[in-house]
Amino acid sequence: MNRERAETYLRQLAEAELRRARTLPADLFRTRRDTARLTLVAQALLAVGAVDAGAADQIQAGLELAVAVRQPGPVNQASPGQRGLSPDALMRLARLMHRFPRRTAAAALPVSGLSAGHTRPAPQRASWRAVPVGRVIPIRDGDARRELLVVAYVQSADGARFTTAGWPFHPFTPFTAADDRGTRYQISFPGEMRPRELPLSPDPPHQIRWLDLITAPGEPATRIDLDPPSPAPQVTVTRNATSPGELMLDVIAARILSGGPLAFRKDNPGQPAAADDRLHAFVADGPGDIVAALHAVGALSAASRVPGQLAGLCNRLGISGHGITAPADDLPERWRSLLTSYHRRKPQAGSAPGILAATVAELPELDGAQIAILGLHHGEARTIVHMLASGVTQEDDWEYARGVRPLPVLWIRDSSGRWHTTHTNGVSPMWGDTREIMLWLAIMPPLDRGTAWIDVVATGPSAEVRARLPLSWE
Repeated sequence: MNRERAETYLRQLAEAELRRARTLPADLFRTRRDTARLTLVAQALLAVGAVDAGAADQIQAGLELAVAVRQPGPVNQASPGQRGLSPDALMRLARLMHRFPRRTAAAALPVSGLSAGHTRPAPQRASWRAVPVGRVIPIRDGDARRELLVVAYVQSADGARFTTAGWPFHPFTPFTAADDRGTRYQISFPGEMRPRELPLSPDPPHQIRWLDLITAPGEPATRIDLDPPSPAPQVTVTRNATSPGELMLDVIAARILSGGPLAFRKDNPGQPAAADDRLHAFVADGPGDIVAALHAVGALSAASRVPGQLAGLCNRLGISGHGITAPADDLPERWRSLLTSYHRRKPQAGSAPGILAATVAELPELDGAQIAILGLHHGEARTIVHMLASGVTQEDDWEYARGVRPLPVLWIRDSSGRWHTTHTNGVSPMWGDTREIMLWLAIMPPLDRGTAWIDVVATGPSAEVRARLPLSWE
């Protein structure tokens, strides 16, 4: 990839968008709508590591301001016939001055040149301890009695905590835990920013063998074994070279295949669902813009088949106007499986939330990212994977966000041979400099009850990792 070419491409795109804006009446031009193309391409180039975040942010901010100043503001009463800046332009100007205090607004406009990016070295990762729990813990909060589904115990640089299934009920009265050495800990609701985690205070030593949870005075303790017998998962690593651009297009395909408009069309079994207005609006011409940018900066080979495969997927779904110029190609097996799996699945009877007590698996490092699968839970027609990751950076929210980058593309193959994709269901905030983060990914479509095992397939630029996890339904 050519980072200088990537920044130049973004600046040229910003200038083209600004020229286009000048051809439209100012009162019809809307800043957010008509800067969306640059935002989409900038996020894609950030995701593949082709451009510096600071440079991309500056280019986007410059275009936003340049567009905003064209919007008519209120008439200047002291000078009839003259208008000031619109409220939107004033707000954006203030934001730019706050973001770039040492730069003038003019300096923030698109100009030529490459910004130097400074990256701090990642701190050395502390050893992890991850234990599958898969228990329902009764909680008494005053007169109310509830059940809390605990998926795993995890200890890392961010401390020790339990991960829970779903979003716990409202904040509860803190309860206690005692380890095999007699040390006591407090467990409390950490707040709405991390609702699926129950931290322990103080941080226990790594060597403890069990914890007794005491949720209320007079209630029996629930023992959590922290050294359970657990077979090592089968992990295979295949070294291959996959371009960052191809991985990005695979993410786009997974996002399309896991989208609501496709997922909920079950009225015509055996045939791919026709795209509706929501899917058309979501896809639009974004894939074509992203493919063009990836080609331009060297993140995607001109000989790659993946753009044609993505065009073929859009055609199969009846999505026109995707903007990809490559001729449609045959679909990969995973994509074909997703196209039919929603329609061939027999409706599952509603069931109470349950736990899939999966073997914890720490995957080999993939291109700087370290990932551990902490377990899964299933309920309310959803299957959620709990994950811990380090060596990553939190990603901005955009159409094809994965929560963090670099995050390998994750696919799931079940024991019946069906493929599933994943999309982000939740991300905890990243505190301090640990570069650790908790993620929750929804498996789409959800696993059928009774699935014996799953292969978690993680693909990065340098290798593909497969980890087979046995499942036990409770």
